[in-house]
Amino acid sequence: MVPRILENRIFSPKRKASKTDSSLINFGLTVLFLLALIHQTSAQIDQIISEQESKPVVLQCPVNEDKCGKLHSLNWFKGDDRIAAMLLGENNATSVNKDFEERVTVEQSPYRLVIKDLKISDEDIYLCDTTFFIPEETCDNFNGYRIELRVLVPPTEVVILDAKGDRIENGSTVGPMQERQSLKATCTVRNTRPQPEVGWFRGNKRLTTYSPTHDLNDGLYTSTLELDWTLSREDLAQDIECRVKSAAISNTIVTTFDVDLQVRPTGIEINGVKHHTVQGSKVVLTCDIHGARPAVNLTWYNSTSIISPDENELTEIRIKAFEKNDGTYHTQSELIFNATRFENDRVFRCEAENIVLQINREKPVSSALTLEVLYPPVVKVSPPNMITNTSEIVLLNCEYVANPASLIQVDWYRNDDLINVNDTDHYQGGNSENVALVIKSTDKDDIGNYSCQLSNTIGKGIPEEKIYLDVQFVPSVEVQMIPGGPVKESDESNVTLYCNILDANPPVLTKVRWYANSTLLKELPDCEETREDLCHIDPSKLLLESIGRGFFYNYSCEGFNAAGWGPRSEDKELIVHYEPGPATLTHFPLVAVKKKSVIFSCSVDDPGYPDSNRYRWLRGGRGPLQDIVTKDWTVEPVGLDSRTNYSCYAYNEGGKGVMATINLEVHAPPFFIKNLAPYTGILHTSSNATLTCRIECVPRCDIHWQKDGVQIEKNNSRYFVKEKYREASPTTGDFESILSVLHFNMSSWPRNKFDIDADNANYSCTSTPNTVGAGIKSATYFSIEYSPDNTTVSENITFVQEDTVPGRVICKARANPEPSYKWFFKNETIANGNALIINTAMKRSDNGTYTCLAYNKHGSSKAETVIIVQFAPHCEIERREIDGQDTLICTAFGNPEEADFSWSIKAENETVEFLGSGDKKDSLEKSYYTLLEGYAIARTFRCVANNTVGSGPFCEFEVAEQLAWWQLWEKTTLIVLIAAIFGLLLIVIIICCIIICVCRRRRRQDKLHDKSSSLGEPLTEPGEYENLPFHGLQTAPNKPLNTENFEDEFIYADLESQHYGPINYKAASLYAQVKKDKKTGALSELK
Repeated sequence: MVPRILENRIFSPKRKASKTDSSLINFGLTVLFLLALIHQTSAQIDQIISEQESKPVVLQCPVNEDKCGKLHSLNWFKGDDRIAAMLLGENNATSVNKDFEERVTVEQSPYRLVIKDLKISDEDIYLCDTTFFIPEETCDNFNGYRIELRVLVPPTEVVILDAKGDRIENGSTVGPMQERQSLKATCTVRNTRPQPEVGWFRGNKRLTTYSPTHDLNDGLYTSTLELDWTLSREDLAQDIECRVKSAAISNTIVTTFDVDLQVRPTGIEINGVKHHTVQGSKVVLTCDIHGARPAVNLTWYNSTSIISPDENELTEIRIKAFEKNDGTYHTQSELIFNATRFENDRVFRCEAENIVLQINREKPVSSALTLEVLYPPVVKVSPPNMITNTSEIVLLNCEYVANPASLIQVDWYRNDDLINVNDTDHYQGGNSENVALVIKSTDKDDIGNYSCQLSNTIGKGIPEEKIYLDVQFVPSVEVQMIPGGPVKESDESNVTLYCNILDANPPVLTKVRWYANSTLLKELPDCEETREDLCHIDPSKLLLESIGRGFFYNYSCEGFNAAGWGPRSEDKELIVHYEPGPATLTHFPLVAVKKKSVIFSCSVDDPGYPDSNRYRWLRGGRGPLQDIVTKDWTVEPVGLDSRTNYSCYAYNEGGKGVMATINLEVHAPPFFIKNLAPYTGILHTSSNATLTCRIECVPRCDIHWQKDGVQIEKNNSRYFVKEKYREASPTTGDFESILSVLHFNMSSWPRNKFDIDADNANYSCTSTPNTVGAGIKSATYFSIEYSPDNTTVSENITFVQEDTVPGRVICKARANPEPSYKWFFKNETIANGNALIINTAMKRSDNGTYTCLAYNKHGSSKAETVIIVQFAPHCEIERREIDGQDTLICTAFGNPEEADFSWSIKAENETVEFLGSGDKKDSLEKSYYTLLEGYAIARTFRCVANNTVGSGPFCEFEVAEQLAWWQLWEKTTLIVLIAAIFGLLLIVIIICCIIICVCRRRRRQDKLHDKSSSLGEPLTEPGEYENLPFHGLQTAPNKPLNTENFEDEFIYADLESQHYGPINYKAASLYAQVKKDKKTGALSELK
């Protein structure tokens, strides 16, 4: 879809559409259709819509006018054929292909195509092609929106037929059939769309079949799939399903049937006794037959003899059958009897068969089992108790009897834990060849209760009693410290050492030897000393008082009991913590530089214990800092807040050392706190201009200004410089700095203002170096700015024919900064940029003046170009009398206005007679043709006009007969005459009405004046009663009746009321206040 710049000029609300308007509408729609065909490109489908036949469907076209701009027109295509179009504007125009107009409508808000009564032939790819007036750059809808419409028709029925062609009903059963037989069936799906997917399934398994056949008739498919399946055991209790899937149905259509299948048994087995049984025990032999349908018949045999429960009361046979989920039967039979020595080595067998084996003349299935009867060993141990010392030999006896006599396992236990007799270094015997157990050298681990366990093929035997063995051994000890953790020297606390028994028999220490770093300190108790308090004490406890770094040793002990001295314990270290010595603080470099780093180093000569590798740091007297514990601290970057004192000290678990402190000096290299902008623009009429820069530098540096690389001297009258030294700012982190402002002394410049060409220059602010950095420089381009002027266009007048594209018009202007451009037509923006490019065909409504606006931030300037749209003329014919002659006037409407004419007559037989060009009478756009007198037949006069663009359409005028005298007048003259006549009649009527009203009022007033005082005279004027509706029927009374005494039933109307009647309202009111004498007829006032 190609972006276009269009205006909606197709319909005008000011007049009714003529035949010419209709032709223009059709022409516009045709152009849109051709453009849509040219720019239609193949693209992927944007949306797929499926709907069932006979139902309505809505195809929606997404139009994002926020991204793409105002919509001009919209076309709908079915395949390559356009079926509908919509032209938007002041009057929307919609056109639908005549083949679809009964079922297809086009809607707006939202834009969509509605198809009623969906048919199979409607299935196709639909394209929504949109055209916008001024496409936005963000618009991405350039290939249209494609919708694939699919028409769905559900199947009328799904039928399954067997091999004979008989119908298999849904859910029915086929059979009985035997395994290995072939099952044949056919599944047919009738009258559906789209082509369905048909498959045969058994449960979740798809069955192997031939490919389906699909017959297409009137757009509907009839699909058939045959099944030829060899039945097997896997088909038991399974439904055979024909599944049909299609987009026309929401769920899969499933038609099922099952097969009554008979199968042979799959296996037989006997369970109950494996190899042997124990004499006197009850034996249960179970025979299980699986997988048969129908169930089998079963028989038990003892060798070759049939076992019958009737012959032996101690023998019992139980038979039961279970139907499984797959329809097969599990038949189970139990043979129950008591085992004796006579059943040893006897063979027990069961046989089974069903109808399948009988029909196929196969042997019954069978299974056999041989029975053996055995018993376990009987065991006894000796002697019952033994006491010994370590490193002595001990013999433990174990005796037994068993059937069978051979042992398969011999196990010895101590305290019910299995002994590893394979440890030949410590044990001997204890196996099936030598059941007795020998301990070669006793130790403390041999203490306990001993027993043996013997096993043969029948079971295990254990003795009723056990052997108890007791072994004495020397103590093993460990040192325990209380408190157990490290001790701080500064606390001067005490520590108690304990020599604890880990293992000993007997578990009592009578003597203890104490060692420090493997040197004997003391043996307790010490009864040889003169101090008796060391003789009668607990030898396993030693007290150390006022612990200091001199007690830093490894301590151990030895224990003594009835078995002798035990081994020395492992060393136990007594750890004493003490603090490190005074700290020393240095830093590099000696003078720090801003934004660089400085490294502080803290060290101690005496690290203390444990060795100090942790340090605390303080900054500005605050701290310690929790996140810094190393000996070196790097401060980076160095800033204003780094000008302070720094302290450190070493510490460990024993305490902290003496602190060291230094002060840090920080310098700053030249740096712009405020530099010059790369571009500085100023209006050429400005009365004041400055350039400002601010440079941070410690030690202080100097600032100089340059123009085009040349330093501005202080004696230059056009400039003067103001500088200010600023102290460091803790809030911003800036060091001491210099603020320098270059002022332009406009009073010393020519004409006190800038020259737009000569005064553009490069200005720079530079500094001198200091001890820690080089000089720096900041430059700006100082540009003199002014508003646009001298705006011109490349073409002042452009001629273009209707329905063609005009050439481009270029707009130029001089300005700084460079101007922007906009083009306006009829107060609306139609283009941006200096080039007016119109890509759409021009209409006559596009004729007019186009304005170019050049603008920047300082002002704007305009230039105009005129585009004249030339078009072929259309004509109109009117009939008028000119100089006493009946004349036809053909007026041409075109551009250029000057036109040539051709007159002709179209007769009833469609023949054409040319009459020439007529008389133009010095008119550019009119031609006059004088009608001949005396014609009496109807004629159709035709006129066609042409100009430099081309010829327009014919215009016709029907002349039925000669005109009457009044028909020869011009329409304007005739209208003026009729209006004058009607005006004159209206004036006469108004005058008559005024005269009648004046006369009536005068007569009424005279009558009332004569009879209003006495009320004895008539109150009405002569002639008033002639207006009553009952005049001529009865003499009307001349007054209303008394409201208190009505003698008649008449209702009297007031002449001035809203209804009718001659009686004056005021007179009637007065008359109502008198009464009439019935005899004399005289009136008297009511009392």
